Amino acid sequence: MKCKLCGGNESRVIYKGLIRNGGLGKYTDTDVSVYQCKNCGVIWHENLLEDIEDYYKSEAYRESLEGGSEAERFYMLHDKETLDKLSYTGTSLYRGKVVADIGCGCGAFLDFLSGVAKEIIAVEPSAAYRKVMTDKGYHTYPYAGEAIKEWKGNIDVLTSFDVIEHVDSPRNFMHEVYELLGGGGRAVIGTPTDAPVMRELLGEIYEKKLLFSTQHLWIFSERNLRMLAEEEGFSKIEIQYFQRYGIGNLLGWLRDKRPGADLTGSLVSQTMDGVWKGQCSDRGLADYIVLYVEK
Repeated sequence: MKCKLCGGNESRVIYKGLIRNGGLGKYTDTDVSVYQCKNCGVIWHENLLEDIEDYYKSEAYRESLEGGSEAERFYMLHDKETLDKLSYTGTSLYRGKVVADIGCGCGAFLDFLSGVAKEIIAVEPSAAYRKVMTDKGYHTYPYAGEAIKEWKGNIDVLTSFDVIEHVDSPRNFMHEVYELLGGGGRAVIGTPTDAPVMRELLGEIYEKKLLFSTQHLWIFSERNLRMLAEEEGFSKIEIQYFQRYGIGNLLGWLRDKRPGADLTGSLVSQTMDGVWKGQCSDRGLADYIVLYVEK
C-alpha cells in the first residue's frame, strides 16, 4: 500500500479488525485495515465516509460522537478542555491579535479569548454551531478555504485542536493554515498520538475500543508533522508532547479493559499523577502532540 501522506512505497498493516465508529462502545460492522508508513511513520486507514464534508456539516456527526448537537451539550463536554488548550499556548499570544480557530465546534475555547483578541474567526462545518457563534459576533466560515477569501494573509494567531486527524488531505490543511497567516503569524496545531504506552500494555483492546476510529483518518507523529510543516515552508517549527490522561486512566484500563474506568481516590495522588504525565511528555510517549509553526 502506497503511503497517502508522503507517497512512500513501503507500508504495512498494523491492525485489522473492528474499529470505533463514533462514540464509545460503537464499532464498525466489518473489519478495517489500518496501515503505517515505514518512511514517514504516519498511521492511516481508508476513508469510510462517502462525503466527509457533508458528514461534518451534519448533526449526525455530533449525535454519533457526543450524543447530541445542542450548544449546551457541547459546552458541557468541552469547556473543561480550555485549560488544556491554554496550557499548550499560554495566554499572552492572543491579546490584540486577529485569531482564527479551525474546527472550533461551538466556540468553547474562543469564548475565553474574545475579551482579549482584536477579531475572532471561527471555522466550523456545523451550520447550527456557526449560527451560535455568529450571534456572538465572531466571523464564521464552514471551512478554511472560505475564510481565506476574506482573511488571506491577515491572521496573527491560528489554533486548531483535534482537527487535522479528521481531514482527507493534511497537506491541503497545512497549506490553508499557511495561506491564512500573515508574515510572522503563528499557528498551534494539536492532535492525538498513537499513545504508545497504552498500545504496548493493552494492544488490540485499546486499538479497537478507543484509538482507531472511522472519524480519525490519520494518527500523526513528530516526524510526519514536521515533514508537513517543512514542505509548506514554515520558518520556525517546534514540537511538544502533552499527556492529557492521568495514571488513574491507565490503571482503570488495565483493570477493566475499557475506557472511562479511571481509578480515583487515595490510590492516585496528585504527585503520582504529575510524575506520570511529566515522564510521558518529556520522553515523547504522551497521548497528545502539538505542532508550533511560524510563517
